[in-house]
Amino acid sequence: MNLTKFIKLLIFISFLLQFALFIINAEPVRKVVTSPNTEPLEPADSMKLMNLPKGFSLELVVSEPQISEPVALTWDGNGRMYIVEMRGYMQSIDGLGAKDPVGRISLFEDTNGDGSFDKQSIFLDGLIEPRAVLYVGDGLLIGEPSDLWYCKDVNGDGKADTKEKVYDKFSLRESNVEHKANGLILGIDNWVYVSQHGRRYQFNNGKFRHEQVPRLGQWGLARNDEGRFLFSSNSNPATGFFISPEYLVPGRNKGPEKLITGSVVKTGKYNEVWPAMATTDLQSGVGASRSIDGTLRGFTSACGQSFFRGGGLGDDVRGNYFICEPVGRLVRRSTVKYLASGHLELSNPYEDSIGEFITSSDGNFRPVNTYTGPDGCLYIVDMYRGIIQEKSFMTPYLKQEILKHGYDKNIGKGRIYRLKREGFLPEQKPNLLDAKPEHLVDSLKHPNGWWRDTAQSIIVNRSLVQLVPNLEKVLTSDNDPLARLHALWTLDGLSKLSNKVALVALKDTDDRVVSAALRSINWEPIYYPQIKTVIADSSPRVIAHVILALGQNDFEVSKDLILECISRFPMNELVLRSVLAVVSREDLRNYKDEIISNRFFKENNKTKESEKWLKRWNDFVLN
Repeated sequence: MNLTKFIKLLIFISFLLQFALFIINAEPVRKVVTSPNTEPLEPADSMKLMNLPKGFSLELVVSEPQISEPVALTWDGNGRMYIVEMRGYMQSIDGLGAKDPVGRISLFEDTNGDGSFDKQSIFLDGLIEPRAVLYVGDGLLIGEPSDLWYCKDVNGDGKADTKEKVYDKFSLRESNVEHKANGLILGIDNWVYVSQHGRRYQFNNGKFRHEQVPRLGQWGLARNDEGRFLFSSNSNPATGFFISPEYLVPGRNKGPEKLITGSVVKTGKYNEVWPAMATTDLQSGVGASRSIDGTLRGFTSACGQSFFRGGGLGDDVRGNYFICEPVGRLVRRSTVKYLASGHLELSNPYEDSIGEFITSSDGNFRPVNTYTGPDGCLYIVDMYRGIIQEKSFMTPYLKQEILKHGYDKNIGKGRIYRLKREGFLPEQKPNLLDAKPEHLVDSLKHPNGWWRDTAQSIIVNRSLVQLVPNLEKVLTSDNDPLARLHALWTLDGLSKLSNKVALVALKDTDDRVVSAALRSINWEPIYYPQIKTVIADSSPRVIAHVILALGQNDFEVSKDLILECISRFPMNELVLRSVLAVVSREDLRNYKDEIISNRFFKENNKTKESEKWLKRWNDFVLN
């Protein structure tokens, strides 16, 4: 081969390599509708414009005229569904009438167990901008800023007979609708948590108590099986605490709070979204869209997130994180990986193929919330409206696009969808409110997290202390770690978790149970020998909880064990953040010399590791 041919061959090979790299790095190939539908459609026609992965389908549960402007929902222990209708939201492009008392809570019931809601009533009417609901005790917590109400149906007619004010500062009534508390959700620790609100609530002996916690999030709040939370803001689809919220209550948190959050790692182009339609109604203008196809480029209204905790979609979906993007007309599904560093790693499994889990080319599709249902399916709340942006942030460009496409004319509708999967049947209709106490204990072993949470809540709120022996048996001997976890927190909610039983839980083989035992008991120094045995061979997650538990006592008493914990995993971020949460800055400065001179580094003669750790300690902890 002469030199000329050889050079041409090299050029050709170089071209092929560059082309291959281009293909590898190119944006995913997906179908984009450049002229999407803007006219209001009937549910069946709107569903034809939705795209889902093979094997998944959506089923309409309820729609207009039965409901209007739905934003949130909850179920009671018998599977009756309560829907929040924010009926005054943006009924015109100028938002006139937003403060009119037209909001309501509607109740839907499946009376024959066929999976369809055939009975409806208005549980509570005359509300102004209602935005949150949760069934707890024997009634509903309802967020209607500036108030949080507790309402009960006493005579069983499907309508609220009582309305008790729980708290009168559930956001300011006159503040922007985007910046008000929402997302009521029951934590595994028997507290009710809220997004964009600096308090948590607990139902105890028929009354609610509350205490201050950090304020985080914007619309929606997700909780996994263990009890960890993820929040979101408009442009950030996920952020969360490294450590449990109770350690962040003022008076218990001795370190700088700003370093306690940030526990989410996102892979690939996770913050980008991949809609199925060109998007022009953007608050910030065309700069927020891709020039190549006009689709929304990144999250701008992330909301309504949830961890899917049911069994109706397959084991590969269980534990996945779902979040809505109503401006992009899509719902993101994320796989979740729990890292030893304490981070949750989120990935979009469709990033390199179809882009998103659910997309639509119907411009009125506005998903705003997701939930795991009693039947093991995923429920999606679709406001189905033209305008999604609140009037305070209505830019001239956005207003122009809304009027151009007639989006302002689509009001007063809304749909609730059930996500199903081929080959999986919905679970049976629950009857937990009327169940025998022993059956409630059995429900703590249910594969659906909704059942476990609801059974735990009923036992605790009804003070069924006769179940303590049953619960202790589950905690100490059941094969299912999630059943043991719920039994522990149920005993804690009943104030019947004894130190003796908690010590057994400290020896559990599942880190989640051991961590919960460390959280739930005030471990006095008399039990430090048992805790010392936990430190010897535990994971960073458990070590972090040991530090948090020890940090509730006097520093001088706990110092040696906390130093030993740090020496186990001196570079682990979760461990360092736990130290940061419960140890004062003054003591942190003193720790530095003690660890290096007396612990891990000196014993193992690791001078280089000592220098590396010292730099990290100074950068991460002391600054």
